[in-house]
Amino acid sequence: MASKMFYAALAAGTAFIVIGAASSIYSNLAVDVPLDNTVRPGMSDIITPEMNVGNTASIILSGSMFDITIQEPDGQVIRSETNITSFRHDLTAQKAGEYRIEIKNTGNTDLMVTGHAQTKASPLALSGALMLVVTGVIVIGLSLRFRNR
Repeated sequence: MASKMFYAALAAGTAFIVIGAASSIYSNLAVDVPLDNTVRPGMSDIITPEMNVGNTASIILSGSMFDITIQEPDGQVIRSETNITSFRHDLTAQKAGEYRIEIKNTGNTDLMVTGHAQTKASPLALSGALMLVVTGVIVIGLSLRFRNR
């Protein structure tokens, strides 16, 4: 019985470590997120992708009359337009951090938002993956108590 527990716990610990390592690698990669949305008349939408230097975002707006402002992480305005009916902007991040895209629908029909943004995972995702690796090491350590002597 102890031998079966040893192998089961060893396999579980190894699986935790492998999954945690794969998750930690994934949490450092940029993920392409679609920005498809509809903004109703009189409403606004704020999009805040967390971007690394070199990540890209593309946003296309069409439909009603609207205002748009795109800001860098330090608050500097990249582009600001008011009372327009169509908009397209391709952004390449020059600074790491949270970019802010604010859209206000000032017209009387729906506003269509399309595009994508490359965003990085939160620090919480990395800490979760590392906790899984630590759990795997602990489970393997406990499995050694079940080994035949």
